[in-house]
Amino acid sequence: MRSSSESDRLAVRGLCAAAAALTLVGCASGNGDDAGMPDTLPRTSTAAQPGAFVGECGSLTDGEVYERAGMSGLTPVSRNGIKCRWEADGGARYVMFTWYRGSPIDRERSVAQGIGHEVHDLDIAGHRGFSSQNEGFCEVAVATGADFVHWLVRYGVGVTPSDPCAAPTALVDLTLKKAK
Repeated sequence: MRSSSESDRLAVRGLCAAAAALTLVGCASGNGDDAGMPDTLPRTSTAAQPGAFVGECGSLTDGEVYERAGMSGLTPVSRNGIKCRWEADGGARYVMFTWYRGSPIDRERSVAQGIGHEVHDLDIAGHRGFSSQNEGFCEVAVATGADFVHWLVRYGVGVTPSDPCAAPTALVDLTLKKAK
């Protein structure tokens, strides 16, 4: 004689098996709604191609960042696979790298435009992108497949060079040269 708990377990297993069978039958049968649809439509979507591998901090060394940023007193404050930051003057001036994996660059561009930054299209080494600037800073972003890389330089109040986008453009260019 079986105990009630053993009988309950068998009943639950049977119900689970029946539910699984019905689910499979339901998935396999059509309801006729697509009867007029041509068979030439794609049944799967194509995933966007991943971008180039750029490595930690865009594959740049601290020395390369300091040289291209042209900013004295920088020290690294954060470093990981997708975001790095170097600061000076307690964070009033900084350089930041970000690697956006599987994220649309146009969304970042829209944000920059939406907050009133001066935005310009650009192409670096065959990669489309944009620069965005406002008083005291410039950011440059370029697409690589479904990803994009982004460098931002904040110069601080009253110390912006005549071409504030020269440094982040040089950083992006070197990142792309080192990408795999």
